[in-house]
Amino acid sequence: MKTKIRLVVLVGLVAAMFLLSGCFFNVFQTAETIGKGNVGLTIGTGVMQVTVNKSSSLFFTPQARLTLGLADNVDLGIQTGALASLNGGTPAWLGAEGDLKFGLFNEPDAFALAIGFGGGYTFVMNGWGAFGEVLFNSNIRILPIFFAYRPMISFSADEFRIVHQLTGGLRLKLSPQSALYLQVDSLGGMISFGLGLQIVF
Repeated sequence: MKTKIRLVVLVGLVAAMFLLSGCFFNVFQTAETIGKGNVGLTIGTGVMQVTVNKSSSLFFTPQARLTLGLADNVDLGIQTGALASLNGGTPAWLGAEGDLKFGLFNEPDAFALAIGFGGGYTFVMNGWGAFGEVLFNSNIRILPIFFAYRPMISFSADEFRIVHQLTGGLRLKLSPQSALYLQVDSLGGMISFGLGLQIVF
């Protein structure tokens, strides 16, 4: 019965994610995995200022991330979102990406480290692309910081180029099943301030 309920919730969440839907995605995850059989949902947004021809606009990027715990140290994630100007205009779809994360180390009173890889069809990669990822977070209660690094390549670009995304911030645990992300993401000279809420069930 519990498995059927999770499956129904999972199908509903995936459908909702695609109906909701850069600049670019915020990395709403740390090195910690969610555990075998668990499902996580992260809802968040990024805010960034984009300047073109001396004209600046403020954009927000509402996003949703679904995470499935395939094993105790392996997560599968799917993320999508939209890009909308606060000055008006038509929202654009950021794309969709998926990743596979492998937890390498997670010591409760020290830190966690994970690596992963993924890809998808995204605005920032100008179509199809792939990325690697290295994730780190502190498990010290008074220092809940996390960092992520993603080198990305586009399969649609005219020439081979690696774009680097760096993320840093705080992951504040609200309960054993929920956390709040406060972060800054940087990619190609653009800065996005992110806020996200993760719930695991």
